[in-house]
Amino acid sequence: MVAMESRVVPSNSGTSVLDLLKAYEELVGPEVVADALAKLPPEIRAEIDAITPLSWVPVASVARVIEQIAAEAHCDADVLLDRAVRLATKRTLKTVWRLLLKLTTAEALIARTPIFYSKSRNVGRLTARLVAPRRSELTLSDWPGISQRHRRTLAVSIETIVTLAGKRDVQITWEPTSDGAVYQLTWSA
Repeated sequence: MVAMESRVVPSNSGTSVLDLLKAYEELVGPEVVADALAKLPPEIRAEIDAITPLSWVPVASVARVIEQIAAEAHCDADVLLDRAVRLATKRTLKTVWRLLLKLTTAEALIARTPIFYSKSRNVGRLTARLVAPRRSELTLSDWPGISQRHRRTLAVSIETIVTLAGKRDVQITWEPTSDGAVYQLTWSA
């Protein structure tokens, strides 16, 4: 008997998708978001309508939502997404992780970034290490087929987290790898 390989469908947490949808509503208005969602294929609309904070939503479905909202808003999808990710990250961290932001240094927060990542995605693994004062390296691995968009939005999220921790001049660059990316992060006090 041959064992069947189980494949994980890359997904985002329900909480992160709900926060992203709220961010889009702030940016383009609830009517635009509602009109965009109404134009989705029925199976994707059903997934979106069923989201709870404990759900997992396929990345492919979220991508369709992102594209549809951008089309409805007559905006560039990636530019709008970056803005929405910043707002969504702020919302998530100020509600779920509010106390942690108040009681931690940027270095400690970066060390916990892999925890944030694992709570928002069911695929890939993020590691972080401090390489010098005010400089960290984060490595995303174990996500074959990751898109450039996901690499970039992770960078936006990381940058937002460190900024929320009170650091200035936050800069992040990355190099793609076959199954993720390596991020270089710097900041000033």
